[in-house]
Amino acid sequence: MPPPPTRRAAAVLGATLALTGLGVPSAAAAPPTLDVVNLGDSYSAGIGTGGVRARPWDERCLQGSGRDHVAALDDHPRVDVVLDAACAGFRSADVAALAGTPAVAAALAGADAVTLTLGGNDVGWGEFVARCGSRGDPEGCEELQDEAPARIAAAAEAAGRTVAAVGDATCGQVVVLGYPRLFDARRDSALITAERAAELNAWTDELNAALEEAVTAEGAVFADVTDRFRGHGVGARDPWILFEPGGQENLHPTERGYLSGYLPALRGELARTR
Repeated sequence: MPPPPTRRAAAVLGATLALTGLGVPSAAAAPPTLDVVNLGDSYSAGIGTGGVRARPWDERCLQGSGRDHVAALDDHPRVDVVLDAACAGFRSADVAALAGTPAVAAALAGADAVTLTLGGNDVGWGEFVARCGSRGDPEGCEELQDEAPARIAAAAEAAGRTVAAVGDATCGQVVVLGYPRLFDARRDSALITAERAAELNAWTDELNAALEEAVTAEGAVFADVTDRFRGHGVGARDPWILFEPGGQENLHPTERGYLSGYLPALRGELARTR
């Protein structure tokens, strides 16, 4: 089990987040800065916001070039994202390995909060969409769905190990963000039928539930974004999930998805830790 947040971390979280309107500000003194480290996969890396860039410290680490929830959090005058090391394509084991490198370990040691998404790449959602989509392989889709419970269980177990490793490296609060349902299951879309969309959305719910159980057991808090994204999946009239034929960033939140879905959820969970 990771150590609980220090009193300093708890005080910093409460005082800083008071300025966001989520707490009661103190008139006695200006609150200190909240130091945040961001880790995880493409949903933490802002993929889907309009372009991709390599991080200068590792050209293999790709992030979105637009505005996401991490950038918005960093814009607050009392929040400092001291390290944004989320990378598209990362599995849980990749996040754990990165957390053990000297630069990231040093940032974690001084962090008041750590945010991340993880688990989706361990399950292999891209394979599910490819096989279960309108142009997919119905038989292959059924085979994958038979495998889904085992894949989800393994992904949650790996996420728990990674969160434990991150927790061992920091006295800050670890906040794991969940995944939105990707599809609007009320109608067929060009990508997927409504029936298949409902099936894959249900597996997303199963993954979120398994992740929540695994990471909270290791002392993290889990921020569920399902309700915030409800009605905004692929095929909706106002989608917050990107899908463009031939696009390289498909099935990730748009800028609005990050700012209206992930950002409020992240702020809410940080505020509860005060």
